[in-house]
Amino acid sequence: MPDRVTWARIGERHPELKGEGDHFLALAESGREVGVVRQISYGAETGQWQWSMLAHPGPSFSRPTSGTVATRDAAARELTACRQAFRRYYGLEE
Repeated sequence: MPDRVTWARIGERHPELKGEGDHFLALAESGREVGVVRQISYGAETGQWQWSMLAHPGPSFSRPTSGTVATRDAAARELTACRQAFRRYYGLEE
């Protein structure tokens, strides 16, 4: 069974970032922070959603570990799919 991810607003885990609006942490079942999803609030991509896995695999893991998409749901799906692929690739169990 794949490791399940839960979500928390970043300010819930990091009080100094409480004012951050649409900024979420992906948490592994262990409670470890494994990813970030946030809405871009400036520049050409304003309104888009950025996702990033909080791991830096070696060059042999060729899948992108971050990206920008149109919706929060799409960002959450991309992050979850990336994390599952990462765990499969490295044979990781929590």
